[in-house]
Amino acid sequence: MVENLTSDIRQQLKEAREAKGYSFEQLAEMTKIQPKFLKAIEEDDQDVLPSPFYTRAFAKKFASAVGLNPDDMFEEVDFDPYVSSDLSYAHRDDDGVVRAGVSSTETFKSRFRGFIPKIWLVILTLAVLAVAWFVMTRVNNGGSDSSNDTVHVASSSVPQPSSSISSSSSANNLKLENPQTDTNAKKTTYNVANSLTQAHKLVLKGQDGDTTVKVTDGTGKVLLDKTVKKDAEETLDVSANTAGMTVTANNISHLTMTINNNHIDVPNLPNGATTWNVALNFNK
Repeated sequence: MVENLTSDIRQQLKEAREAKGYSFEQLAEMTKIQPKFLKAIEEDDQDVLPSPFYTRAFAKKFASAVGLNPDDMFEEVDFDPYVSSDLSYAHRDDDGVVRAGVSSTETFKSRFRGFIPKIWLVILTLAVLAVAWFVMTRVNNGGSDSSNDTVHVASSSVPQPSSSISSSSSANNLKLENPQTDTNAKKTTYNVANSLTQAHKLVLKGQDGDTTVKVTDGTGKVLLDKTVKKDAEETLDVSANTAGMTVTANNISHLTMTINNNHIDVPNLPNGATTWNVALNFNK
């Protein structure tokens, strides 16, 4: 119990509140103190009450709200937030004021309150150390990666074309979806999934005779226009982010095609067909 907040004072507070007809909720609106604290003051509920300093301040506002004079109820009390209610420690100071004294044995709650700032300091210190460790690790890893790149460039006598690397890696994951054949338009269309950002290599090989071939991109730009001789081979490197291309052959049966080492078939080709278009749409 807080110093000088005796059972008599608590009884006075209770009787004054009831005489006014105030509920704890109404009193809370007047004092801006939570109802649970007001009730705990009346009932001396130490598990709910805040620190002794705030409890006494709340009690004085309680008294004023119900028409009592807090100065009369709490006069001559030199309040110390951590004093004990055990009167065995009471003493009279040189100024003539009687004080309850301080127990040498702290309660668990008071000890815990004293440790709270230290706990937060430890948590903050650990957080700072964790951030510093993370930053240092990233910096060191970045330095290692940079040094490795430098050594690699210095030791490489012949630079490798990026398109070759892209074509080689894309050969393993290129997926030619089911072709759509339009006999009226003399056209077979392939949708190639996950291929837009890759470079591609188109290989055209003549067989059984010569074939005139024209390759255009999605904008109509001509990428290749020549005759592929029998048993000859033509290679076309297609840059990344090319949305699509169309291969037009005047003797489609005399031509075999691969894209990144994947065979391009021309199914459902009508008998006697000569000029034919094969469209490749490169999708994300």
